[in-house]
Amino acid sequence: MDRYTKGFVVASLVYFFLAAVLGIWMGGTDTAGWVRFAHVHFNLLGFMSMMIYGVGYFILPRFNGRTLRWPSWVPAHFYAANLGLIGMVATAPERPSMGFVLFAALSVISAGMFAVNLGATMLIEPAQEEEKGESAETTPAPAAQAAAPPSAPPKIDPDMRVGEILARWPDTVEVFVGHGFSSLGNPEHREQVKQLPITLRMACERHNVDLGYMVAELSAAVSPAPPKAAATAAKAPAGKKAKAGALSRGESIGEDHILGEILSAYPETEKVFRKYYGDGCFSCPGQATESVKQSAMMHNVSEKKLLAELNQAAVGGGHSS
Repeated sequence: MDRYTKGFVVASLVYFFLAAVLGIWMGGTDTAGWVRFAHVHFNLLGFMSMMIYGVGYFILPRFNGRTLRWPSWVPAHFYAANLGLIGMVATAPERPSMGFVLFAALSVISAGMFAVNLGATMLIEPAQEEEKGESAETTPAPAAQAAAPPSAPPKIDPDMRVGEILARWPDTVEVFVGHGFSSLGNPEHREQVKQLPITLRMACERHNVDLGYMVAELSAAVSPAPPKAAATAAKAPAGKKAKAGALSRGESIGEDHILGEILSAYPETEKVFRKYYGDGCFSCPGQATESVKQSAMMHNVSEKKLLAELNQAAVGGGHSS
């Protein structure tokens, strides 16, 4: 977890303790309305909301295979949420007052920042992809308009999810691994990737693999008797490297390399990832899809510093340029 994501969780636990103390106080004595107000709001806006903020920022973008849309909002959200809550509790005895209204408005704004940021992260791109898919359905390609023969071979579409391809045709894992998706060789990561909304098009872009070549290779793998045209199309285009995204031992680590590939090529970099990302990095589904650049942004870590330490660890483990 990065600084502010962890800060939300820590703040949540602090507010939980304060709410518990006030709850015991309320149960033992006749208390003023302010104590009841503080108890309720420390529970709702403190314990519950802060925990939701921290866990939501950490988990939801990863489970959707995306990076947080506006990571720079998180620090502002953290301070606004805490200042708003503490200010509301402090000015509650004077309500209605201008101070109370301002702090209450700050709390509402902070909640809105969270909702908009996560909502945009999860919904905007999938909605565009869905719209694109619907457009493709309503306007079929000329080839699709022709009646397909009953024994037509399976077709790999660039907008199919990688998880769907792996689930329907398990043998395609060899094609993926052979073209730079080395982390899919791990059965545990493969099962995690099956749950992510990562399309073949998106995966090829992230790994810098030629999409047309990959589609042809996968189509050949799932077809019992691939037609001659497909075999011809399977030839890699001139100037393209089919395995451009793969990281081999001896290469420098770059910002676009995937975390799982780095760990596979250079196991000694584990200590660097553990230092910045904690132990959760090694069981996170994002390891199979996130690049160094994306993960550094999500964890609020300096990309240059992270790359320098990763390459230093790789050199120390026997890497030679």
